[in-house]
Amino acid sequence: MMLTRFIYKFLPQRETMKRGAATVSGLVIFGCGLALLFLADLGVGPWDVLHDGLANHLNRSPGTIIISLGVLLLVFLFLFRQPLGPATIANVVIIGLVLDLVMRFVETPESFIIRLMMTSASPIVVGLGSMFYLGAGLGVGPRDGLMTALIERGQGVAKARTVIEAAIFVGGVLLGGSYGIGTLIFAFGVGPSYQFFKHQVWAGWPESTRRYVYRR
Repeated sequence: MMLTRFIYKFLPQRETMKRGAATVSGLVIFGCGLALLFLADLGVGPWDVLHDGLANHLNRSPGTIIISLGVLLLVFLFLFRQPLGPATIANVVIIGLVLDLVMRFVETPESFIIRLMMTSASPIVVGLGSMFYLGAGLGVGPRDGLMTALIERGQGVAKARTVIEAAIFVGGVLLGGSYGIGTLIFAFGVGPSYQFFKHQVWAGWPESTRRYVYRR
């Protein structure tokens, strides 16, 4: 009887540790994937065009901008009663830190071929990272939460995503953010990459909203 009680008590903690490890690992991989795109210097993803533009105007690193904007989005999600999980908070901090760390120690290659290979690898690496951190079931990133907030207010999925990413991209371009072939490769490649890893490698744990996700 004592052994049975111990197992039931230990298993939730062990599951939480596994979910946490998957979240952190996935976000680190995600950050490395974004770093590949920034270092390749052939254009970054739609959201990162805005991050890059703000970074140039404010004389801050892209990672710092990602974290700062993520904090503002967290406030927005809280006010609009969107679910906030541990992965939502971790997403704000870890991706930006990893991006800045990699860019601090790695320089942009001179070879165009290598830069193109890095650009092509970026959505694959980000898709792999997304598989881990979303598969952990501890919440979604704040930028995805912004989309769900619009959906809950009557917007279709396709319309909400298109409106958000178009507005973000245009704003980033106006601020002088980097865009180009890398933007197209990332925009059209990251979704299929994530879907491949999710369906062919690991579907993840079911999201446990009662235990892990806070909602007002």
